[in-house]
Amino acid sequence: MSLLRRTLPAALLLSGLAGPAFAQTNDPSFRLNNRSGTTINEIYVSSSGVSSWGNDRLGQNVLASGQTVTIRLPTGQCMNDIRVVYATGRSQEWRQQNTCAITDFNIN
Repeated sequence: MSLLRRTLPAALLLSGLAGPAFAQTNDPSFRLNNRSGTTINEIYVSSSGVSSWGNDRLGQNVLASGQTVTIRLPTGQCMNDIRVVYATGRSQEWRQQNTCAITDFNIN
């Protein structure tokens, strides 16, 4: 067996070019990390197949910069839309996020 045939698979695995970079699960829950430098007043997460945002996940609370909140979702609801509203009134949205493939969602 040539040296190239023995070292190439190992090199691909180490570089991340072979196989998935993360494990897919059926658990869509994740941590939302506020790294934006601005307080978040509202967080909405809904299934991508639904036209309504639903309830604010923070309720009466806010998420200050540097804080984290865990978003719990029903098992198997992997494709989700995320919307945050900052204390400044500005909002930001991310559509079609596969939350079963992540553990953290960082707001920068």
